[in-house]
Amino acid sequence: MKSNSKYLNQEFISKILIKLVQTPSENPGSYEENMVHAIKKLLEETPVEMKVIESMPGRYSIGAILKGNRIGPRLILNGHMDTVPVDDFDEWTKKPFGADILNGFLYGRGACDMKAGLAVQISLAYHFSQYLNCLNGELVFHFAAGEERAEPGTLSLLKSGFGGDFGIVTEPTDLKIATATRGLAPIHIRLMGKSIHASRSHLGINPAWDLSWVLTTLENYKIDLEKYKHPLLGSGSCTPTMVQGGVVPNAVSDFVDLYVDRRLIPGETVEGEIKKISKRLIAAKPSSSKVKIKVDAAYNRFEPAEISNDATIVGLLKTSTKNILGSPSKIYGAPYSSDVRNLVNDAGIDAVNFGPGNVEECHCADERVELKKVSECSLIISDLIEKIMIKN
Repeated sequence: MKSNSKYLNQEFISKILIKLVQTPSENPGSYEENMVHAIKKLLEETPVEMKVIESMPGRYSIGAILKGNRIGPRLILNGHMDTVPVDDFDEWTKKPFGADILNGFLYGRGACDMKAGLAVQISLAYHFSQYLNCLNGELVFHFAAGEERAEPGTLSLLKSGFGGDFGIVTEPTDLKIATATRGLAPIHIRLMGKSIHASRSHLGINPAWDLSWVLTTLENYKIDLEKYKHPLLGSGSCTPTMVQGGVVPNAVSDFVDLYVDRRLIPGETVEGEIKKISKRLIAAKPSSSKVKIKVDAAYNRFEPAEISNDATIVGLLKTSTKNILGSPSKIYGAPYSSDVRNLVNDAGIDAVNFGPGNVEECHCADERVELKKVSECSLIISDLIEKIMIKN
């Protein structure tokens, strides 16, 4: 079945990926509207039952189901349509939306994260459309909006009937099996003082002076975090990333905002981190300080996710990677955050990140993906589906 399908070969999948990369879907920016149209047009050539869901005002996700003629399991294949923006044009040597191919790699924004994974899903929809008479169960496809900013695209699909028994999120893992995924707590610390002309600064309360002890407190917390290591993900992290405040250079600002990227490991939560950091800052605040402190989440957040290394979907992927690649893929922890959190935490579905592409080549100039790995991913997931859902 695998060797005879034109839909699983590199040429066919590359054509799909070229179309997707040449369709900008930056978040924030152009968002997913044009991607929705492009994917709908591709899927309309298959017998999938498709529904467009309004995940957020004016923002849409696509759910699609390929139904076999017999009862069986439901496998979710999940991916997101949005990409991070291109804000470093001068550093690109290729056109960000050109989808140029060079030495076996396809270049462009979203090529790796994660339009390659979407191309895999679409190729599988085409391939298994040929075998509905012997397909036991349903393939459920997610093309979600808003993953890059932790928006509820995948969650809206799960709530709209596009659930399943187990799932594969085709994020870039270099064809390793990610059973654990980090979370992200985007911490916002506001130091509130009293504004006044800089020539009379002694009459105000300058929150900028308090940054020193706040940063020292966060650095000590980072050192404490490094004492606890997850077997796949290592330690959590605490990284100050941005400072904002003030209107003009000759006035004391009435506030300073400090943003902290706090990467979580399983067992930690966003709300828990807000409370921990707030408690540490209150305890460390010098008696001479007159600033008020507020700690909250800067924007949407990702909770960490983890399933057992012995879960059924993990065993199936190990078998199928061995069948296609010659040896089973390694189990590892994804250092990033993804919508696997929605499948695992919100829907209680055993799911992993597994897809083509190296995370080190995402979100950067000259983003790229190796086309051989994209076609291998299609073959691996096809092999898995055949083992559990195809009856001759």
